[in-house]
Amino acid sequence: MIEVSREGAYALLFWNMPKVNVLNAESIRAFAEALEGVLTDSQIRGVVIGSKKREFLAGADLETIQELAEASDPHYIFEASWQLQSVFLRVETGGKPVVAAIGGSALGGGYELALACHHRIALNEPRIEIGLPETTLGLMPGAGGTQRLPRKIGLMTSLELILEGRRLSPSEALQKGLIEELVDSSQDLIEKGLAWLHTHSSASNPWHQKEFRLPGPSVQSEMGRNIFAAAIARLRERSYGHYPGLQYALSAVYEGIQVPIVEGLKIESEYFAKTLSTPTARAMVRTLFVERQRLLNLPHRPKDTPPASFRKVAILGAGMMGRAIGYVCATAGYDTWIKDTDMGALKYAETFAFSLIDKAVKRNRLSPSEAESIRQRLHYTADYSDLAGSDLVIEAVFENRAVKSQVYQEVRPYLSSSGILASNTSTLPITSLAESAGLAERFIGMHFFSPAERMPLLEIILGRETAPQTLAWALDFAKQIGKVPIVVRDGRGFFTSRVFGTYVREGLRMLKEGIPPALIENLGHQAGMPVGPLALADEVSISLMYSILRQTEEDLGIRLTDDPVSDIGRLFVEELGRIGRKVGKGFYEYPAEGGKKYLWPELSRYFPSRSVAPTEYEDLKDRFLYVQVAEAFRAYQEGILLDKRDGDVASILGWGFAPFTGGVFHFVEWVGEKKFYTRAQYLSEKYGERFLIVE
Repeated sequence: MIEVSREGAYALLFWNMPKVNVLNAESIRAFAEALEGVLTDSQIRGVVIGSKKREFLAGADLETIQELAEASDPHYIFEASWQLQSVFLRVETGGKPVVAAIGGSALGGGYELALACHHRIALNEPRIEIGLPETTLGLMPGAGGTQRLPRKIGLMTSLELILEGRRLSPSEALQKGLIEELVDSSQDLIEKGLAWLHTHSSASNPWHQKEFRLPGPSVQSEMGRNIFAAAIARLRERSYGHYPGLQYALSAVYEGIQVPIVEGLKIESEYFAKTLSTPTARAMVRTLFVERQRLLNLPHRPKDTPPASFRKVAILGAGMMGRAIGYVCATAGYDTWIKDTDMGALKYAETFAFSLIDKAVKRNRLSPSEAESIRQRLHYTADYSDLAGSDLVIEAVFENRAVKSQVYQEVRPYLSSSGILASNTSTLPITSLAESAGLAERFIGMHFFSPAERMPLLEIILGRETAPQTLAWALDFAKQIGKVPIVVRDGRGFFTSRVFGTYVREGLRMLKEGIPPALIENLGHQAGMPVGPLALADEVSISLMYSILRQTEEDLGIRLTDDPVSDIGRLFVEELGRIGRKVGKGFYEYPAEGGKKYLWPELSRYFPSRSVAPTEYEDLKDRFLYVQVAEAFRAYQEGILLDKRDGDVASILGWGFAPFTGGVFHFVEWVGEKKFYTRAQYLSEKYGERFLIVE
């Protein structure tokens, strides 16, 4: 677990846990014992801490975090945090210089260990991430991060990194002062560490000395007070008070850096205990730690199926989704071909991919050689014959059944004998598409989320006759491209589009009710959604929503006049030509010169606003969330969703459903079951049956 060796007068402590280097009771105890052994050995003059795994140290493990969160006992959590704080204090006050040799990602507790060392050297590899991301998961640093980082780099930068939970590349970490040196090879990493120890016979972190002063402005200086005032304002703007961990992290910094370091560490542990005791932390740990990891282990993969051996992947359609999916496939190592009849679209797709690659190189996220390899794996063509032998074809053309059917027939001859045909459709039933393709067993839905190069979720949809091997290989593919996959059964809109669409539609209903557009958007944010419903309609494209509605009406042979997309879509698409952000106009105006978007002033002409009393705000906010929860329950009851836990992960990763609640199903527990059902009944009686949940 912790390997100890000697290099002359110096000790090398390497983390080497069976799977991943993480902090848990066993590993902390093993590290503490190994550390004490070298610190008390009179023959040893200094220590290098490194790793024999891909990561340096990944922070606390899932079981430990979950156990602490579920305990809900602040005293118990404080003791666990302080135990680790004591070990890291021993690192920096043990009387011998200690170097952190960061050869892999150092996040959370991993970087907090590095902070406790006296010198930090990192391998200059783009894959490595360094930082304190705890606040993005509903938590806060609990092993010294809020105390040592401000003392090291000052208030302004450290608050930005802690509160935003940013993950930095090694070169970015060097630039911002999180580390002191970069090296180009693992061998240099250890040699540089030993060389530093050779020239530093003793070392002490400066914040343990009486004369220490914070770099830059102090807390109580005018600039310091302004920094905290700005941070409080940003927190309110970003979180609307939904994330206690952010506020507690800010408080820990403010209070802790005004007292000696050991007292500051105790203050941090107290706030960490408060954070992990909140319903928000428990909900987010459960969904974003535990359940996300469960899905990454592919629990729905059919057993006894050989792994996929995809080499060549083809994407049909070079539009917004197709070009992004192609980029994702190429970065994952697949020979990728993007096919379209529009040469302009193909050229733009190439420009799009190369721009992302160039940005990654500039930010040191990719090496030049890796970037060139990705470029070489990307191909753009208008000729189907170039797709010959494709192991996986992903269709990403218009949401039009006839267009999709045509491209399936055209691409089939070029699919390998065991190849899979997948559709990126967000709404059209997979079984019917499989029938039109004539490949029922080898057809599956792969619904990516926009922007596909960044969004982590992949919704995999089973047709009625999809073969187990097809599902297994689709899941293998998801893992290879780094997506979190959920598996759902067939049904119009599947799970994600069906549920997420209710949020946008609720915003459109409010618009028709006379709720001012700005209030609709603001209350959407206050409810916990990352984007207002009108802005989201623009991003998705009003024309796409309208097209899907029309296709649904055609398939079902009915008119869906109660759907607000029906008349609003007709107005915006057929009469006004305001189809969304892609053309620079929708519910918002998008200035051509790249200025900040703003709500279209003429909205009031078509949707006159009424006055809204503040007492109505809670109803409006709850409508946004409860309508999604109700639809999620219906999808589960109809057998679309295999597991409620999958739905929680999907709702947060797929469209950002109020992360602080733990997801659409955990929302009930977060609110309280009795309170939730009482509120749902009230909303149903006042605003319509769409809020009603029947267990």
